[in-house]
Amino acid sequence: MSRPDVADRRLLSVRDLRLRVGGEAHDVVRGASLDAARGEVVGIAGESGSGKSLTLRAIAGLLPTGVTVAGGDIEVDRVDVVKAGPQTLRKLRGATVGMVFQEPMTALNPTMRIGRQIAEAALAHGDLSRSQAKARAIELLERVGFPEPARRYRQFPHQLSGGMRQRVVIAIALAGNPSLLLCDEPTTALDATVTLRILDLLTDLVRDLGIGIVFVTHDLGVAARICDRIAVMYAGQVVEEGPTAELLRRPRHPYTLALLRAVPTRDRDIDGLRAIPGNPPQRGEELPGCAFAPRCEYAEPACRSEIELVPVDDDRSTSCRRHSVLAAMAGGHHD
Repeated sequence: MSRPDVADRRLLSVRDLRLRVGGEAHDVVRGASLDAARGEVVGIAGESGSGKSLTLRAIAGLLPTGVTVAGGDIEVDRVDVVKAGPQTLRKLRGATVGMVFQEPMTALNPTMRIGRQIAEAALAHGDLSRSQAKARAIELLERVGFPEPARRYRQFPHQLSGGMRQRVVIAIALAGNPSLLLCDEPTTALDATVTLRILDLLTDLVRDLGIGIVFVTHDLGVAARICDRIAVMYAGQVVEEGPTAELLRRPRHPYTLALLRAVPTRDRDIDGLRAIPGNPPQRGEELPGCAFAPRCEYAEPACRSEIELVPVDDDRSTSCRRHSVLAAMAGGHHD
């Protein structure tokens, strides 16, 4: 959904993105659209297999072997990612787009000191001397919260905790002064306390550096903590999008409502959680109409026909034909 309020700050525009695996007949990402601007965090939330990570990798031009763009447009800071060649994409990654992956130990070289890994990233994306790159690495270690950064520069990944390793990955992503950070479940492998610290760090980076972040997560609690807006994905489609507080308070798609009912709160312990009935569709399955309809308590026959993301209210969109029913439910997801 295009937003006039971010036109001057827009870093990312994804329109009707369709991704396909190998020779399968049907797309695995089916018409996803979203925007991200400087100074904001946009979340992509949903269950595993919903297409979140593939969408993120498509934005960076890093799709796995066998996955191709079957349609749609991706523009990052005025660069057409779908049409860009290898050289343009290499320049884009690091200098415009930084990536933060889920498991820091797979993103770091265990045989190389952390400071050198950051310095190498700075050298790759900037006109720096070796000494300047080292100074930049130490500066970034301090920026991401390392005490005694000059001493830490010489440490190896195995000498650090999981949270500290993730900070190194964030420092590497920042080494080329990117405008946009793409974060793929960066806190999943961390405990709750460390997760909060990493989320606070990312929030500080948005405020202090004016960058934008696209943050993939399956955890709506994490999304509520860091995201200004959330795009909810199901079976390869964005089914609802809007400002975080409003979307979580009054969901306008049954899938968002179902996700919220599965989150423990102070008023609802684990015994009170409601599982989503049925199973998600299989990858590449033909899905006429709303893919969530077979699991939805509000579905009607018309839901099996063509759907699209449409504006509702002032700053939100949903693909649900019956969104007004959800809006009318007293207490939203608290029922």
